[in-house]
Amino acid sequence: MFILDRYILKNHLPPYLFSLTIITFVFVMDFIIRYLDMFIDKGVGFFVVLEFFVLSLGHMFALIIPMSVMPATLMAFGQFASENEVTAMKATGVSLYRMIAPVIVASLFLGAGLVYYQNNILPESNHRLKGLMIDIGKMKPTLEIKENIFSTAIEGYTILVREKDDRTGRIKDVQIFRTKKGMVPTTIVADSGRMSFIESENVLRFELEDGEIHEMPDPADISTYRKTLFSNFTINIRDTDRRLERSQHSHRGDREMGAGMMREKVAGLEGEIAGYSRDMHISAEKEMIGTLSRVMAFDAFKVTDREAAKHPASRVDRRTRQSEKNPAEQQMYALETIMRRIIGLEDQISRFNVEIHKKYSIPFSCLIFVLLGAPLAIRSGKKGMTMSIAFSILFFLVYYVFLITGEKLADRRLIVPWLAMWLPNIVLFAAAMLLLWSTVRESQTINWDRFNFLKRWRQKGTAGIL
Repeated sequence: MFILDRYILKNHLPPYLFSLTIITFVFVMDFIIRYLDMFIDKGVGFFVVLEFFVLSLGHMFALIIPMSVMPATLMAFGQFASENEVTAMKATGVSLYRMIAPVIVASLFLGAGLVYYQNNILPESNHRLKGLMIDIGKMKPTLEIKENIFSTAIEGYTILVREKDDRTGRIKDVQIFRTKKGMVPTTIVADSGRMSFIESENVLRFELEDGEIHEMPDPADISTYRKTLFSNFTINIRDTDRRLERSQHSHRGDREMGAGMMREKVAGLEGEIAGYSRDMHISAEKEMIGTLSRVMAFDAFKVTDREAAKHPASRVDRRTRQSEKNPAEQQMYALETIMRRIIGLEDQISRFNVEIHKKYSIPFSCLIFVLLGAPLAIRSGKKGMTMSIAFSILFFLVYYVFLITGEKLADRRLIVPWLAMWLPNIVLFAAAMLLLWSTVRESQTINWDRFNFLKRWRQKGTAGIL
């Protein structure tokens, strides 16, 4: 039997690696499309881009690893079925449960490894990636000045160059608009000049020739406008460093923590909620006692309008009671503030619990996809292989939609976190068990012709002609 187990697992490895490669390629293409413009605009170096890409693979593999399981299972068992190896194994007394047992064990090991990955490697990768994204976001854009395009890459300057020689740095028909807050922009125009970047001083230098400077120091007084002609004029724009400055980031979000760290955070947040609840109850008790005291005082000193006329002091007491509304309103505002803080903390707890359950529900899907893929491939055989792959994509889309929708609902506390993250596993596990049970009983196989609408339409047309 161990020979059979090795044979089954050996036939699963190449399809799994193939699926892993194809799906990774799709994710990488999405990565390139999403971030290419950012790298170009910021002038990020090759090794920084490479580091960003490697760190991005962290959260990609969290989905790619389980996604590759079902196509690999479909391809392996589909080949067994098409070459009648499944029939041969059944003839020797090997049940379907025994056939998929080694793959189930392998999926459990893969899921366990993915749990470790989700809790130890992925959080650190996400943390470093987030820090790198923040540092890249702080970089100044590249100072490449393009012909006939207004450049606003340098804060406080708008630059337009009609002609530019990249080899010599010569420029022609130059317009530079220098702006300051609350001031009229200073306009500098020149027929020609030279542009150079001095890296040692982080300075972009314009050496202009034959031009004019238009400025108005006092925006409120048009008489301060002046025009200056020059034959040679040099502008040094400083603080144009394009280098990436790396910094340390201590704050971690929910996706930058392992399950243990998040449980500690949840415990701390629950302690805060308990403290706020105690404060709220104490404040509410004081407010109730104060309200009761004011009501009793009002009943004790209640007088009629006739008595009030006889006793002016009662009017003073009435005004005093009226002024006491202000502290009561302040107390209610304090209670509302505490409630808002408690709601905010509960929202954080819900998000942390969602991430905790996600770190275990996604690895468990490796087992689900094996239980779905094996009977589906055996029932369809070679004829339904293409349709089986289509169904594998459909099943994963269903799983992913359930997962994302559940996460959104749980973050809004419309559904409990554990159910939101485990519901796709529960639904697909039930479907897998039903499919596996019917396959073992060798009930009616899937009639793929039922889904071939083109063939059915042709047969219907032929029958109408006859």
